[in-house]
Amino acid sequence: LNIKSGQTILDVGCGNGYMSKLFSDEVSQIGKVYALDPDKYFIEILESETQGTNIRAIEGDITRPTTLKESSVDLIYISTVIHAFSGKEMQGFLTEAQRLLKPGALLVVVEIEKKETAFGPPLELRSSPEKLKEIVPLTPVNSVKVAEHFYMQIFRNE
Repeated sequence: LNIKSGQTILDVGCGNGYMSKLFSDEVSQIGKVYALDPDKYFIEILESETQGTNIRAIEGDITRPTTLKESSVDLIYISTVIHAFSGKEMQGFLTEAQRLLKPGALLVVVEIEKKETAFGPPLELRSSPEKLKEIVPLTPVNSVKVAEHFYMQIFRNE
């Protein structure tokens, strides 16, 4: 993902903040990581674990407008979340993502492949990289297999 010191990253659906903590190291103390999740429980724990760091834990829903400043984010990372969005929620997410991304910034989507697996959401809720390219109004950059049954689709805000 070519993350650099000083960048601002939004980790959407951050859960316990595992990726937020990794991103925090990459952007260094001059960068910022916003860890966003609708689950107050996870956010309260993450806040207590990351006091004094460059991570700001935020309770919120990315399918609606957030309090983050327009064109303030270099990378939005969302992992195994969008399969749970309704059509309306997906449109809300895409609208907010476009509002937050700086010109040239990246949207990174990690999802479970659209094929039968022993885990994960029902097949009809999953999206293939091709389907994401049809839905997401950003420029597709790359699709990468990241683990067995998972892929990462990268988009750029041109």
